[in-house]
Amino acid sequence: MKFFWKIFFTTMLICTACFSLGGYILIDSNFNALLKNEVETAYDYGEIVYYSLANECKSEGGREDIRQKLTRVAQSIDINNMNQRIAFGVTDTGGGEVFSSLDQTFDKELIASLTKNEAGWTMKKTEAGAYVQLIRPASFEGSTFYIEMLREVTFIFDNQKSQYETLLKVMAGMLLIGGMITFVVSKLLMRRVVSLTRATQDIAAGNLSRRVDMRGSDEFAALSCNFNKMADNLEEKIYELEDSAQKKELFVGAFSHELKTPLTSVIGYADMLRRKKMSAEQIHTCAQYIFAEGKRLETLSMRLLNLIVLKNQEVNLIPTDMRTFFDEISFMIGPQLAEEGIHFSCCMEEAVIAFDAELMKTVFLNLIDNGRKAMENGGKLQISGRWNGDNYQVIIRDSGKGMEKQELSRIKEAFYMGDKSRSRKQGGAGLGLAICDEILKLHDFTITFDSAVGKGTSVTVTMKEAQNE
Repeated sequence: MKFFWKIFFTTMLICTACFSLGGYILIDSNFNALLKNEVETAYDYGEIVYYSLANECKSEGGREDIRQKLTRVAQSIDINNMNQRIAFGVTDTGGGEVFSSLDQTFDKELIASLTKNEAGWTMKKTEAGAYVQLIRPASFEGSTFYIEMLREVTFIFDNQKSQYETLLKVMAGMLLIGGMITFVVSKLLMRRVVSLTRATQDIAAGNLSRRVDMRGSDEFAALSCNFNKMADNLEEKIYELEDSAQKKELFVGAFSHELKTPLTSVIGYADMLRRKKMSAEQIHTCAQYIFAEGKRLETLSMRLLNLIVLKNQEVNLIPTDMRTFFDEISFMIGPQLAEEGIHFSCCMEEAVIAFDAELMKTVFLNLIDNGRKAMENGGKLQISGRWNGDNYQVIIRDSGKGMEKQELSRIKEAFYMGDKSRSRKQGGAGLGLAICDEILKLHDFTITFDSAVGKGTSVTVTMKEAQNE
């Protein structure tokens, strides 16, 4: 059963049960109140009759038999209350009738259950109607008799029946009108749920941009808000997975291509050595090509291994003096840069920062080497370190050929090389910046690039919240 119908039928059932119970209690209370009033009236009339008979018997005096006297007095007396004649009956202890002006005659079984000073009543029903029969003990001149009173209560039962019929009619009307109102209200309430269901179906079908409207401040609005947040996160994760899958596909394609080129050369030159007779110089040339391509394959495999290992590596953070650290780097690369006609300078503000020195040395050597490769006929390469608030920034600037903006967004991808022919010629594999990026992520550092064609490149490594110890 749909949730809408559950709400509808549950609401109608609760309303019907509550209305029925309330109506029954109200009618039953009214019935009992009327019946109690009639019983109390019968008690009052019984008291009036008793005192009237007792007074008359006392005023009569004489030695006449009390039964005969009581019969004569009861026949002669006319008892009224508010211009209404009171009918009554008098019975002896054996149940024999002494006097009766009642319209109906009923058995006197109630007498057996009464005590000497206790009155009682019972309900009697005939085809003509319903009656309250009240019998009270009465003592006249030392003799015990019983006064019987009857109150017709047919109208109470008729009134109860009429009220039940009215209740059923009202309930029928309430079910009709209430059902229509409940149907409309349930539809309005479920409209938001239906909207969420359709949105869920659309997203399941692949429409990740589907969202639901957020109106109001109730629970449905909160649910819609959370649903949209979930859909945003899901869409973002899906796009990330698609992007990751695409990158993996590109990675595999690039890796296959990088392997294919040196392997083709190795196989070709090896085949030439195997099948042809060549001079010593030609053999040396072929061997040189095979050696160079083998070394490039070795470099490629080692760098790829480093990239894989870095993803699961834990860094050993050691406080390091930045000036001493870059003095070592300058000593390592200075001669090569000077040999290629590159003017190198390094100026570092004083700082002691915790990082893994060996890994960070790999980062800066790669960045400096990339700057070197970007300058074919000499140039300038500058390294500077400075504080920027709580962050320490290392900036590497070169005066090389620079890069276009579309290249900057991809240079950290594995195997990506802006100038493939020059990069391969210089021994590049397109993994250097990918490795650098992984190392910086391990330290929670960031790297940014600023470059323009013909104006060189500036690389900034930001060491966030560095502690100047």
